[in-house]
Amino acid sequence: MQCRTIEANLDSLGITPRIHRQELLRYVHRPTLHRLEYEPCDLDETGISSRALAYLLEIARSQRFQIELNNDGSIPRRPESAQIVTKPASRTRLDDHLVKFFNKSIHIYEQLGPWAADYFILESIAALEALSDRDSDMFLGARNGDKESLLRILKRGLLSIMLKTRSLEGPYPISHKVKQLLTFLGNQDCNNCSGLLFVRQRATVSVLCTLLSLHPDTKARFQCATFVGMSNSGSKKYCMAELLDLKAQRETLVEFRARKKNLIVATDVLEEGIDVAACNLVVCFDPPPNVKSFIQRRGRARQEKSDFALLFPKDEGYSKIEKWKTLEASLIQAYQNELRQIREAAESEEDAEVVPGSLQTKSG
Repeated sequence: MQCRTIEANLDSLGITPRIHRQELLRYVHRPTLHRLEYEPCDLDETGISSRALAYLLEIARSQRFQIELNNDGSIPRRPESAQIVTKPASRTRLDDHLVKFFNKSIHIYEQLGPWAADYFILESIAALEALSDRDSDMFLGARNGDKESLLRILKRGLLSIMLKTRSLEGPYPISHKVKQLLTFLGNQDCNNCSGLLFVRQRATVSVLCTLLSLHPDTKARFQCATFVGMSNSGSKKYCMAELLDLKAQRETLVEFRARKKNLIVATDVLEEGIDVAACNLVVCFDPPPNVKSFIQRRGRARQEKSDFALLFPKDEGYSKIEKWKTLEASLIQAYQNELRQIREAAESEEDAEVVPGSLQTKSG
């Protein structure tokens, strides 16, 4: 009955692929699943090899921020949602910008490596310096002088020198996680590639895109673009840690469809609801948060002979993938059972209709 109501409202006919389902499946392609394992960054052992990040933490200490470090000064292992740098409850708006910037910088270092951390820190400060007063208010929600106050705190000593001498040239020291990604991408046919690379945090998008565009293993093979989605709300304010995300990206999907770009680095905004051409490669740099996300991302790789890759910390991926597959099978079974019950109810209703001019039913 619900289906009939919908059909009547839309003045249309709803059809489910029951009779020709096998024919339909010939045109529905499920990608090959790849589980990629990496060694998580252990700063307890390696220390910090990003000069910009090391000096940024010195600035945090000078501002009397609370930094959760080990006794030897190294950064402890932590859940991704945890913050290393914090400020007391009485912190100001400028403190909020700094806390987010410090923690995003640490996250970039852990996920992508030293070169990426240097790039993120220095280019974010440069982007802040280049903001006009109008843009400063729009993006930061800052009062007059707040931009100058942030720059005064951040542009000290070594960071000021590194800003003037910064270069995008290598070498490119990277995390083991990025190494695994580059190895996998190296096995792809870049001439026929049409791919999406999903990451969890917005701050990672532009940095990883830049790294892939410059690294010698990928720069001649992949034309990368970014997509993070932008809020249309005039009241939405962005923090300093998001300045690199604000690049123009309206042309990204157009260029992707025209094959001018063959790899989009994106957040989960591209999982659903946005028209993206069918892909033959989807990579989850960070694991999908749930089974719905897993199914939606995999569904983007719907070309024939597609690949769907997920990166996991060592020894963590297999059980999670099996759990998602089990949940997906349960969802499919529940959906099919519901359709069967609806169909049987509809058939029973039709059988029970009274024949006009008679007290007998059709079945009678």
